[in-house]
Amino acid sequence: MLKRSAICLAVTVLASTASAKGTKYTLADLKQLNADGSYREAFEHIGDVPPSQRKADWIDVAAEAAAGALGTLDTDDGSTIAAIEQIDKQFPQLLKSAKYTKPRADLGYQGIVGCFEQTNDYWGSYGLENCSKLALKFVDKSGGDRALALKVAKVARKSMNAYGAVPFFKRTLGPKDTAACKDDDLKLAVVAGLGLPADDANAVESRAIMATCWDQLKDPILEEFSKESKDGYVHQNACSTLLAKKAISGLQAKQCTKK
Repeated sequence: MLKRSAICLAVTVLASTASAKGTKYTLADLKQLNADGSYREAFEHIGDVPPSQRKADWIDVAAEAAAGALGTLDTDDGSTIAAIEQIDKQFPQLLKSAKYTKPRADLGYQGIVGCFEQTNDYWGSYGLENCSKLALKFVDKSGGDRALALKVAKVARKSMNAYGAVPFFKRTLGPKDTAACKDDDLKLAVVAGLGLPADDANAVESRAIMATCWDQLKDPILEEFSKESKDGYVHQNACSTLLAKKAISGLQAKQCTKK
């Protein structure tokens, strides 16, 4: 039987009740709830503390509550990654605390896997798009953790059309960090992205990755280039780079210059 929507579940279960009527919890109350292991209740009330009082002590307590509350969710149905998106949006201060960011990374990755798996079982392309958006937001707010970005990118490559993982792999690379260029899933994603119309966003990013990772991508791109007709998308996307690198034969170069 289909499980409840991950997004609806996360928003319902982990919504802060700062604006709700009734008794407001103090910071001391929240500390006690954390000490008792009542993380969900504590998280539901972290917003009771006024913004002017959300100093280092509050961040520490709120981060522990948020991490504990995430741990009560089922990573198999995607609710965890949806909840993380909600927490990151509502309480961005928590992204400064390792008490939140470490379990966020571990549980978020598991939640992304669960989201894609459930989507492939039940929701089709619409669900894949939602999982992809949540996963990208998760990566973008992970403090530039390229190792985590690579793990997520590889899950995306295996869960979607390969070109759908191109934006994820783009986030694994930095000016001085190109280790991910060696990854086989990155190569598959980029070659697939080069097979799209030149103005497609994934094709644009694939060309950027090709420029960054030329040494590692040269062989698979040339292989695909050789198999495709001169009017194919790979030719349209790769010709300028291949000409600049003098990586193709004279006949192939003439085909490129005639475009």
